[in-house]
Amino acid sequence: MVDESADLESRLSSLIIKVGDKNAPTLQNNLEALSVVLEKDFTNHETTVLRTLRQCVLELPWKVTVYSTVAGLLNAKNSETGAKVITLMHGVLCKSLIKGDWCSVKVIMRFFALQVVTKTISASTLLSMVDTFLKPVVGQTADVVTAQNSCFVYIAMTTLLWAGQALKEIGPDELQARLSVIEQYVDVHGKVNADNSLTTVFHDAPTKGADVLAYMLSIMRAVADDGWTIDAVCAPYTMFASEFAQATQHELPALELPVDLPASSYYTLPEFLQLAPHPSEYTVRRFIMMDFIADTVIQLEGNRKDCAKYLMQIHGLCNEDVCNVMTTAQHPEDVDPETSLVFEYMVAEVLFSFLTQLPESQFREMYYTSLAIELRKAEPQILANVLETAVDNIVARIPSMDVECSNRLSNWLAVYISNFGYQWDWAKWESAVSEQDDSPRRRFMQETLLKLVRLSYLDRIKLQLPESCVDLIPAKAPAHNFKYTVQSMDERTREVSVATGRCLKNKGTAEQALEILQTHYAKWTDVDDETRQVLAREMLTEHVLLLGSKTFSHMLNAIEKFMPALQQFGDSPEAKLQIAKVVEDFWCKNTQFFAITIDKLMNYRVIDPATVVEMLFDSSHVGAWSQFHLWEILRNTMNKVNMRVEQLQTRLTAAQVAADTIVADEAEADSAQPSESIEHVESVLAQMLQEQKDAVVLIARHFARLLSSSDGTAGEVDRVWLMGRFKEFMRTYRQQIIDNVQTLESMVFTDEASQDVRLVFASTRILAA
Repeated sequence: MVDESADLESRLSSLIIKVGDKNAPTLQNNLEALSVVLEKDFTNHETTVLRTLRQCVLELPWKVTVYSTVAGLLNAKNSETGAKVITLMHGVLCKSLIKGDWCSVKVIMRFFALQVVTKTISASTLLSMVDTFLKPVVGQTADVVTAQNSCFVYIAMTTLLWAGQALKEIGPDELQARLSVIEQYVDVHGKVNADNSLTTVFHDAPTKGADVLAYMLSIMRAVADDGWTIDAVCAPYTMFASEFAQATQHELPALELPVDLPASSYYTLPEFLQLAPHPSEYTVRRFIMMDFIADTVIQLEGNRKDCAKYLMQIHGLCNEDVCNVMTTAQHPEDVDPETSLVFEYMVAEVLFSFLTQLPESQFREMYYTSLAIELRKAEPQILANVLETAVDNIVARIPSMDVECSNRLSNWLAVYISNFGYQWDWAKWESAVSEQDDSPRRRFMQETLLKLVRLSYLDRIKLQLPESCVDLIPAKAPAHNFKYTVQSMDERTREVSVATGRCLKNKGTAEQALEILQTHYAKWTDVDDETRQVLAREMLTEHVLLLGSKTFSHMLNAIEKFMPALQQFGDSPEAKLQIAKVVEDFWCKNTQFFAITIDKLMNYRVIDPATVVEMLFDSSHVGAWSQFHLWEILRNTMNKVNMRVEQLQTRLTAAQVAADTIVADEAEADSAQPSESIEHVESVLAQMLQEQKDAVVLIARHFARLLSSSDGTAGEVDRVWLMGRFKEFMRTYRQQIIDNVQTLESMVFTDEASQDVRLVFASTRILAA
């Protein structure tokens, strides 16, 4: 009996999931049959039906018209069943609001918008929900433009887009009132962000900052001009108008918006990049399709294989002639994106729009890379060509692309190529080789190739390159640059080096190494104590690095073993900086080991964040601001500082909870103690917050100094790279910037800073609002 019940539930779930996969002539009959089955079995299998409907609405967002119809039919047949479905989805909406899961909020609000069409909820109920999102922006002033309010307005816009047709017939004045509020906010939003280039991917396009809302408003206006008709996908609910006419409409409780979420947790859709020509008359259809693709990418982020599978099914619900599908076309080579919408190109455009989204991608870069890999595996020939064309079109515009986005694309491309035998047509980009060393296209190619060398090995990558491109990679495999070779030393330096090296190789201790250095350099009576200390510090650091130069594990073990000696030598900011510079010189031919070694030394507190910052902004790097690895180290350093602060804040909260629990339990008050001293954690946290502040101010000061001086860069192109990295730092760590805004205003972004530097600071404050 249990097996029969489980089998029935499995079949019910399967029917719900598969219904409406394609816009077939049998769709109306299928939906009617499904609603009959579900209504019949709902009493005995309510949990299964509701759970499956919930998951389908959330995870198959392009089928919203189908599941809205299913819910409407269930309500028309039995209002109690309809009430349970609507109540369930309202509960999911409330939980999504609390968690700040904005894509789920958007998807569910779209579902509710269509429930007005199916007469499952009243128009007043939906308008009340929309009003909840619009309430914070009523009374338009510049202060109202925040990440939170932009997110709320965006959700209201996507909801009204789908409810517009029903609301136009029921209450046109009510619809227009909401549209007026939205238009006023978008206007103010556009003015506030008029000069904000922090979130512009391509700077050869008109500066719009983060104003994706203006694009969304243009889509709404186009749909309104067409009678609020959305013809991109089939609308099965129109087939059951007579059934819905007599349905019972339900009211829903008022929504409560979250009030304590950080600004960075709010979300709006990225601006969709256009990487292939599209007919302008299909702008609305293109948006609807790409919106469904984007929602699917977000909602199925936890399973890239399922995401890739379902992405290639989205076109199944399209109305006839909405888009061409190369993977199902008899002659895919004849499909022309200039005369029709091509589904595969829209998928690629959404993928790269997410990858280059500013101020940050919603998910890690690797998700978009692995998703592209899965898509290509599913359709090897067609998707390979589509993705390659998209990359070519982006690279053609690399000179005007945001520096951080160029960096992300380089990371994406290297991993993508490495998954397909390292095959890529580099010859088509060979014209970039003749450009100056720091030109955007040449640097992009070179950095991508260097990443491929990391993922494989030098000789293999050389074999893949045309002769014209070989100069972009090193002639020899990445290696260390040990200073104390026999040929480069005088006799007494050789004596110290041999003794130190022998000690380390023979598994000597840190104390023994220090004793050897002290004994030998004590004989150097022609130099003062400070010079002897500098020489000893360099000698030990070089030999520790040599000891660990074979592998990452060797490096970690070497640093850990001689950490006491290194810490003893790093007893001042100047000493720490010397150690860091020795590391840079030692690994100047292997940037990957350089970054990892710096990270490990910082972990063991041999050097600190300020040391890394001073090393990276050293005058020796002027003219080399285009090198990606410098900024990867800076980003890793700041991320590590922020992570330590977050960990300590978590520990402090845990300690306070433990202390409160003990105090509340008087019976155990005498015997129990908090697991960790609150005072101790507060003290350590205060130190880390100061370290975080020092790092932010120091980095900002260096950027402002270099960008405001003719000596800070080696020409116009070098300055473009440095300005790009400055923008990246400011938007990425905008919360830390705001936390220290007064200090930065008074010490860094003064009138002495250049105007464009101060503009970036002002834009960061707007972005962080």
